[in-house]
Amino acid sequence: MLFKVKKMIKTQKKLSQSQGLALTFLTCVTLLSGCATFGLKTPEPVTVSQVIQMSNEDVPPETIVKKMRDSGAVYRFTAAQLAELHDLGVADQVLDYMQQTYIEAERREQSRADWDTGYTWGPWGPGFW
Repeated sequence: MLFKVKKMIKTQKKLSQSQGLALTFLTCVTLLSGCATFGLKTPEPVTVSQVIQMSNEDVPPETIVKKMRDSGAVYRFTAAQLAELHDLGVADQVLDYMQQTYIEAERREQSRADWDTGYTWGPWGPGFW
C-alpha cells in the first residue's frame, strides 16, 4: 500500500512539473507572438474626405483604390451617399471599390457566423463540432 501511495505522489509531481512547463511555454509563445508585430505600422484608414480630396487633385483612381486597399478600410454607404460622392468627382472605379469593401466584409461576417453555428461539410455531417 505504501508503495502505491509513493508512486501516486511521484506521478502527481511529474504532472505538476509538466503543467508548469506547458504554462511557461504558452506564456513565452504569447509574449513572442506580440513581439512579431512590434514595430509594424498598419496604415491609417483612408477617410472619405481624403478620397474626395485625392479625386479633386486628379490622383488616378488606381492609386486611390490601392491606398484604400492597403489601409483595410471598409466603407458602408447608402445609394444617396454614393451618388453624392459621384457628384463630388469621385471616380466610378473608386466608388465600386468602396461598395465592394462593405459587401466583402458582410460575406466574411456571415461566413464567420455560419462557422460559429457548428455547420461543417465534412464526412461527419452538419453539427459535428
